[in-house]
Amino acid sequence: MTEWFYAHNGQQAGPVSEAALGDFARTGVITPDTLIWRAGMNDWQPYKTVMTAPPPFSGGEMRFCTSCGNQFPVSELAMFGESAVCATCKPGYVQRLRQGMTSTAPPLFQYAGFWIRFLAYLIDGIILAAVRYAITIPMGIETFTMMGRRPGFRTYFGIGPALGMAIGIAYYLYFWPRYGATPGKMVFGLKVVQPDGSPITVGQSVGRYFAYILDSVILFIGFMMIGWDSEKRALHDRLCDTRVIRTR
Repeated sequence: MTEWFYAHNGQQAGPVSEAALGDFARTGVITPDTLIWRAGMNDWQPYKTVMTAPPPFSGGEMRFCTSCGNQFPVSELAMFGESAVCATCKPGYVQRLRQGMTSTAPPLFQYAGFWIRFLAYLIDGIILAAVRYAITIPMGIETFTMMGRRPGFRTYFGIGPALGMAIGIAYYLYFWPRYGATPGKMVFGLKVVQPDGSPITVGQSVGRYFAYILDSVILFIGFMMIGWDSEKRALHDRLCDTRVIRTR
C-alpha cells in the first residue's frame, strides 16, 4: 500500500493511504495547493500536480481511517486533530504519536535566514526608492542638491511620504500574491508562503506591508526575531501567519 505524507499547518502529517488522501481532498482537509510526498518522489509537490481531482464528497456518515485507509462510520472513528483513526489502528497510532512519527521524507520547507532576507529587503528598498524619486523629483515634491536630498515645498504637506507608501503597497500587492516573491526575493530564490506552502492572499500582503512598518518602529527588533525563531519568522510573519522559504 502506497503511503503518503502531506503538509498541515506547516508540519508533516501522515502516513496515510492513497484512499485516505483522496478522502481528505474531498472534505477540504487537503486543498489543490497542499504539498504531498511519497517514497520515490524527489521532493514535495502540490496535490493538484500529482493527483487527479477526486469526486465530490457524498456527505454521508462514512470516512476513511487515516492509518489503514479503510472506510468506517464516523461514529466508530477516533479523531486526532484532522486525523480519523479506527479502533484497530488507534493503539498503534497513539504509540507513534508518543514516540514522534518520523519518515524518510525530505524536509518540508527550508526556511530563509536573517542575512539572505536582509539582502533581499535591501534590493527591494533600492528599487522602491528609485521608483519613488523618479516620480517625486519631476513633480517637485522632492529635490536633490549638491549637498544631498532636500525636501520640496509639497513634502511638508505629507504628499511625499503618502506617495511613497502608495508605491510600496502597490509593489508588494503586485508581487506577493501573484509570484510569491518580490524582485529582491526572486534574486535569492526565496518565496513567501502560508504554513501549508500555498500563496499568500491579498489581505495577508497588505497586513505584511504595514507589519514591516511596525518592525521598523520598534527599532527593527521585529526583523531580528528571524535569528532565534524556530521557523525563522520575523514579527510580520508571526502577525500574518506567513513563512519565507528557499526554493533553491
